[in-house]
Amino acid sequence: MRSTALPHARRPAPARLLLSALAAIALAFAMLTLAPPPSAQAHGWISDPPSRQDLCYTGAISNCGPVQYEPWSVEAKKGSMLCSGGGRFTELDNESRTWPRQAVSTNQTFTWDIVANHSTSTWEYFVDGQLHTTINDNGAMPPKRFTHQINNLPTGNHKIFVRWNIADTVNAFYQCIDAYITPGGNPAPQPTATTPAPQPTATTPAPQPTATTPAPQPGNGACTATVRAANSWGSGFQGEVTVKAGSAAINGWKVTVNGATITQAWSSTLSGSDTLANAGWNGSLAAGASTTAGFIANGSGSNLSATCSAS
Repeated sequence: MRSTALPHARRPAPARLLLSALAAIALAFAMLTLAPPPSAQAHGWISDPPSRQDLCYTGAISNCGPVQYEPWSVEAKKGSMLCSGGGRFTELDNESRTWPRQAVSTNQTFTWDIVANHSTSTWEYFVDGQLHTTINDNGAMPPKRFTHQINNLPTGNHKIFVRWNIADTVNAFYQCIDAYITPGGNPAPQPTATTPAPQPTATTPAPQPTATTPAPQPGNGACTATVRAANSWGSGFQGEVTVKAGSAAINGWKVTVNGATITQAWSSTLSGSDTLANAGWNGSLAAGASTTAGFIANGSGSNLSATCSAS
């Protein structure tokens, strides 16, 4: 019989192996190239009243680490109660630092600056760890700059903690504001400022407001001002001015602070580097009534003095 031998299996040549490897690499590269890029994350922060990251960004607080260059990037998974959100900016969680307290009204406007927009689920405002206000945006896209009006905040020293929950990611953005909250704001100050009750005492038929108001204006009797350094750090400090009306009601005030170069002010309008004028809601004061304004200034905060004039 004629024997037949089975053919030997062909072994791939080295060149064929090399071509197969190159084809696999090309396929992987094509998949990476064609894959959709990750969606841009939202970025933003509260700039007024200044949050902790805003104080670092503006240089009011130094040695803050990288957050001073990107205050809009304090992002971490939802649900945290840390100022950093538990993310990389751990300097914001340091409660042993002297974070300047911001003068905040019981009815306060919070200003957000947004660097990269993103669909929003909710904005949550906490006071000392307790949820105070929730604003539901139902997936809307916030504008580049906008405000929230938060009312009925408690008076005194409090930490305001804010979470911005993104709608289509697992992350949120975090803010902390160290606040000294006093009565006022819009609409709360209006009854106080326009309350007719004190006027009968100051406008007893004989003097009338027309007779008593002009008298103190040229002199120093219309209003008085005191100033103090609430917090201080290396080259600057946070100051507080208290303005008090004299024996008659006033419709506006202006305070010159001596011994400070002011760079930022709230509850007032800054003119030059040493003069604060009333805001729109706290200029009218009844006889004997007072209001406060805050500022950040360069200097040591010692040997401060203030003079007040009414309008």
